[in-house]
Order: sequence, then structure tokens, then C-alpha cells
Amino acid sequence: MKSLNKYFHTFKISLANNLVYVANLITRNFFFVFIIFIMLMLWKNIYGQKGDMIAGFTLNQMIWYLIVTEMVTLSRSNVFLDVSEDVKKGNIAYLINKPYNYVFYCFSNGLGEIATKLLTNMLIGVVIGFIYVGPLSDFNFRHLPFVLISLILGVFINFFIYMSLALSAFWMEENTAFMWIYSKLIFTLGGMLIPLEMFPGWLEGLAKNLPFAYVTYGPAKLAVSFNYSNFIHTIAYQLGYLLIFILLSMAVFRRGGRALNVNGG
Repeated sequence: MKSLNKYFHTFKISLANNLVYVANLITRNFFFVFIIFIMLMLWKNIYGQKGDMIAGFTLNQMIWYLIVTEMVTLSRSNVFLDVSEDVKKGNIAYLINKPYNYVFYCFSNGLGEIATKLLTNMLIGVVIGFIYVGPLSDFNFRHLPFVLISLILGVFINFFIYMSLALSAFWMEENTAFMWIYSKLIFTLGGMLIPLEMFPGWLEGLAKNLPFAYVTYGPAKLAVSFNYSNFIHTIAYQLGYLLIFILLSMAVFRRGGRALNVNGG
């Protein structure tokens, strides 16, 4: 238990540091308002031509779906850039000798940033959802804790995928292409832009078995169309992928640490 205290204190310090700038976060996240407004105008036009229901989603559900996917995406930490810089500048040589696991230190440090962003994004998301399309139709507040669990797991999976990609800096001087490719996979196969039900059948089936869908699509689908069987299915996939990417992050870090070749610092 004592070994966890250092990570808890790291989280508290990170949270306190980020809360100092919470007003700046809220101001910066008005970009969120602009994104959803553009989506609302686009989907209003599409629904005006296609009818009241598209791929099982009403306009109300579609906008709330997009709010949740954007909420998860915009709540990521800067772990990719921070870790990549640590490796490229040679700071990692000092950090790996500290009395903590570097991967979990980054997670606890990033958690303060993630928590602050997620809370502000949720606040802004709920407000603009009510303003733009009203309350989510047929939403039962008894399901809210289950949706939040899935949403948090999605954010955690996103963190450890970015962590795994960032550690590629041990072998590559320039690895930002991985971040760019991953962000586009979340945008498409992760269902951030449109629900996976709108894909061709074969692509929908493929996407629903990939980790990207459980970062954004899974939590958003539970939010707008909750049922317990889908919750169990989604959580099972999320826990499985979370474990995979935690282990992958640690394995890549250990291998990179053994082959460490410091180019700076």
C-alpha cells in the first residue's frame, strides 16, 4: 500500500497544478462548443433530407453521441509529447533511476490533467447538449454510473495507447507520425465522427473488435442507447484492451531502457 502513496501524491500535485488553470481550460474548451455547433448544423441538414432516424439514431441521440466522443477525445493528456521529449532529450536516463515505475508515474501525473479536462468537458458538454437539442431522450439516470465507468475506461485506454506510441522514441528520433495515424484511426474506426452502425457491414464488424472503438464509440453508444448486455460486452472489451496496453507500455519501456542510447541531456 505504501508503494502506491507516491503515485497518489503525484496525482494530487498534478490535480492541484491543473486546477489553478481551470478557468483557462474552460475558455480553451469553447472550441468544443464550436465543433458541436458545426456538427449540429451538418446533421440537421442530413436528417432534414433522410428522415427522423438514421442507423437507429435520432438527431437528439446523434448530437449527444458526438458530445460524448468529443468529450473523451478532448480529455487526453499531453503524455505523448512529454514522454517523447523525455526520451529524445535524454531526461529518461535520470527518470528511470527514480524510486518509482516510470509508466505509472506518467499515468498518475497525467491523471490530474485528465481529471480536470474531463470534468470541464463534461460540464460544457452537458450545457451545450441541453442548449442545442435538449435533454437526451429516454435517458435513465440509474444508468449514469455505468456510462461514467465506460467513459473513464475509454480515457484510460487512450492514455496507454499514447504511452505505448510515445515510447517508440527509444528507437526513432521522429515518432509524431504515430500520434497522427492513431488520432485518425480514432476519428474513423473509433467512431468519433460517425457511429459505427453507419459503416458497411464488414467494416462495422471489424471496427467493433478493434481497440479504437472502445475509446470513443463504446462509451458514447452506452450513453445514448443503454442496455445491460451491451454494457457487459463493452466493459469486457475495455478491460481487456486496457490490460493489453498497460502491459505493452511496460514491455516497451523495459526493452527501451535496456537499449537506452542517450542523445542529449
